Amino acid sequence: MQRLRFPALALLFTAVLMPALFFFLPSKDYSATERRYLAKTPEITLDKLIHGELSEEFEDYLTDHFPGRNFFVGVNAYWNLLTGRNTAGEVYYCKENYLIRAPQSCTTEQLETNLERFDRFAENTGLPSTLFLIPTAGDVLSDLLPGRHAPYRYDACLNLAGRYCPHLNIPNLKQVLTNARSSMPYYRTDHHLTSAGCYAVYDAFCRTHGRMPPPREAYTITSYNGFCGSAWTSSGYWLTPSESLEIWDAGIPLRVTILEGGEEARTADSVFFLDNLQSDDLYTVFLDGNHTLVRIENPAADGGRLLLLRDSYAHCLAPFLARDYQEILLVDLRFYRMSVSALIETYGITELGIVYGLDNLLTDTNSAWLG
Repeated sequence: MQRLRFPALALLFTAVLMPALFFFLPSKDYSATERRYLAKTPEITLDKLIHGELSEEFEDYLTDHFPGRNFFVGVNAYWNLLTGRNTAGEVYYCKENYLIRAPQSCTTEQLETNLERFDRFAENTGLPSTLFLIPTAGDVLSDLLPGRHAPYRYDACLNLAGRYCPHLNIPNLKQVLTNARSSMPYYRTDHHLTSAGCYAVYDAFCRTHGRMPPPREAYTITSYNGFCGSAWTSSGYWLTPSESLEIWDAGIPLRVTILEGGEEARTADSVFFLDNLQSDDLYTVFLDGNHTLVRIENPAADGGRLLLLRDSYAHCLAPFLARDYQEILLVDLRFYRMSVSALIETYGITELGIVYGLDNLLTDTNSAWLG
């Protein structure tokens, strides 16, 4: 009998076994690897058939639930890498096992709009105000990037910020983080700053305000292994080793209140939510991840009350800042729909901070809710 050759086996696998696996394997609602909910089974309606929506929903469903999907995503990412296409999920595979997001390819129009709105808001409040414009890892770790890559634009955007924001203090955080290069200010598998990177930003902020920050030795530093960040989950470079995540604890008693619209307030006695170290996303150990409004109280502090308009870069930075303020309010404009000006009046805010990663500020439109 003639032996069944590889092409025939491949055809058999593709035509028979894969569809069988698709229909008989249990369907999952959530991908722990990609940290997202998968497409649901499409609901068949006449309206969707008429408007052509059903085919798109089926395509999304088939893509998300394809048997062995993670394996094939990884194979595709590494095949592209081997054949000279070094951008998987908008992430570059770089030297020293760094996964660095490719720069935004958009214009600076939205950035200019956001800068104008933030500066106008700072002017209207009359408060001392600082813009923490966080550079991408590609801006700071340029020597690790592949030979061919799109240009990063922090310097140009910082110049724009200087032009559009006369009422904001804007430190050059690219220079700050470059000076802190030896302390690894960025994660290898995530776009956020590490705790060491946030400490460098905090150190520079203190010095511009005439305050001496505590030395690194003042913190109890605890390292947790097994962290794979957002660049890892979105790229398919599954062979990239995990890394450690550090918590820098100053030992200061702090009270945290988390408020979501229409939900009862939650309170905690720490800015570090250690239970989240058992979750898919270890980064949520800092302030429990994204929330509409977060309040941090430090009755022992000599400073006033700081309001932070922010994205997720503030989650790790705020615990450092909490040492110096009686109260910090973190407002996420993606979710907060009340008057921020009223919030300032209600809580007696004395200082304003704006913490955004450059990539987010280039594209985010939620500054329109300021008022």
